[in-house]
Amino acid sequence: MKTILKYFKRYWIFALSAPLLMLIEVVMDLMLPMLMARIVDVGIVNRDLHMVLTLGGGMMLVTLLAFVGGAGCAIMSSFASTGLGADLRQDLFSKVQSLSYKNLDELETGNLIVRLTNDVSQIENVSRMMLRIMVRAPLQIVGSLVMAIFISRQLSLLFVIFVPLLLGILILLIKKAYPLFYKVQAKLDRLNTRLQENLAGKRLVKAFVREEYEEEKFQLANEDLADSNIKASRTVSFMNPAMQILLNSAIIAALWFGADLIDTGLLKIGALLAFLNYLRQLLFSLMMFSDLMMRFSHAQAASVRIQEVLDAMPDITEVSAPLPLQKVSGKIEFRDVSFSYTHQGDPVLSHISFTALPGETVAVIGATGSGKTTLANLIPRFYNLDSGEILLDGQNIANMALDTLRKNIAVVPQQALLFSGPAKENILYHYEEKDHDGLEALMMESARLANIDGFLEQLPEGYMTDINQKGVNLSGGQKQRLTLARALAKQAPILILDDATSAVDMATEKQIRNALKNHPSRQTVLIIAQRISSVMEADKIIVLDEGKISGMGSHKVLLKENALYREIFHSQIDHEAVA
Repeated sequence: MKTILKYFKRYWIFALSAPLLMLIEVVMDLMLPMLMARIVDVGIVNRDLHMVLTLGGGMMLVTLLAFVGGAGCAIMSSFASTGLGADLRQDLFSKVQSLSYKNLDELETGNLIVRLTNDVSQIENVSRMMLRIMVRAPLQIVGSLVMAIFISRQLSLLFVIFVPLLLGILILLIKKAYPLFYKVQAKLDRLNTRLQENLAGKRLVKAFVREEYEEEKFQLANEDLADSNIKASRTVSFMNPAMQILLNSAIIAALWFGADLIDTGLLKIGALLAFLNYLRQLLFSLMMFSDLMMRFSHAQAASVRIQEVLDAMPDITEVSAPLPLQKVSGKIEFRDVSFSYTHQGDPVLSHISFTALPGETVAVIGATGSGKTTLANLIPRFYNLDSGEILLDGQNIANMALDTLRKNIAVVPQQALLFSGPAKENILYHYEEKDHDGLEALMMESARLANIDGFLEQLPEGYMTDINQKGVNLSGGQKQRLTLARALAKQAPILILDDATSAVDMATEKQIRNALKNHPSRQTVLIIAQRISSVMEADKIIVLDEGKISGMGSHKVLLKENALYREIFHSQIDHEAVA
């Protein structure tokens, strides 16, 4: 509820206009039974055709005004709720962008997508209903009750019996429905995660012929969601029959006792018809209100899940007065750095210390799981350190503004990720779209350095050729070279290559290395690699073993002094042939 009210404030004109227009509709609806009673009890009884026609015309006018009020309320409530949904989605997306790697690790992708789509839609729909039914139902309940009492106090005693019964059923159903709807949302998260995993890994599924296995996993999640939906729907399904039974029972009771009152002259036929209309309006309003409450309990579950994202505090925060960065030379220094993802158990990196001088190429090599990628992720401060510090040009990166720090670092991630759209937009991703036309030379030079220019120029639309989502229409090597071109186009003083050429052949990798080496604007380069050929020419090589530095030095020095490096070398290259 707090979430809805917070966002309604931005659309207060529409949110205020909707109830006022609904008030017009309710007042007109309350007038109709009284006009009808007067037609029956006066016009028809006295056979006064003029009165019948006059009051009939009045009823037409009242109906028209009710239509205008109802339609206006629908339009205003739609404006308010649609704006609320759009702003809520935007704020959620912005919040997700501000979260750290650790936050995103805890919140699964499938979970977040459901919250940004299905959960927001639930709140949007309920907010629209609130502006209509939350206003209409109470006003019509009170108005119908007052008018019914005005017509017959004796018959109005029926409300004392039926209204508490109806409210009791409503409260009971809401209490049972809320936890069931919350479970439905959680099961929907699980189903969405299964679907995303399968679509992302569809090639792997086909390669291993595991379609049936994946279908079984999806079926379990699907059936689990269906069972939860059935339980929730079964609970809600009792509402309408129970309400209808109460409504019809009340009408029968009103007719029974009303007939006696007519016989004794205490009530007229038209007044009884009006009373039945008010009774029906009151009970129907309670039914609408109960339906809204059911939907509200569903939206409340969605609201709690959305609020969890909005309230999530980014793990990475900036200091109040960040240090300014002028021209960055690219000196990186690790001082006794230790890091773990969960702050429990053995650290992923332990007591790491080294220095990368400006323009120097530093390579990190080691076995799988030794902490190479983790080390690279600490430089742009994607994670906080457990202890120690990382310095950029002598300043602690923890004291720098995140945007300023990351603008000076270009990263080629381990998993090549491309966005749908032209190749040009992917290469010039760092720049505003309006600046793209003035960066043609930079784009082409970056593509040349990454050895992807020949491939792009052969395409029918060249650099404007569309890349499908995640680059599925490219080979692994082409994707890696395109992501390398994107990082080079950024022209940052620090370049991090996380296994950036693992999918390209040795000859192409050598061409890329030579192009980067001979490029006049030398950057400080950190290379994370599995292949020994990728690191042999580095100025400094760091050998990681279970999160600790096993050795550091040039290729020749490590080959003589470090057993682990020597083992990696001999496992990949025929030493006799090289010698």
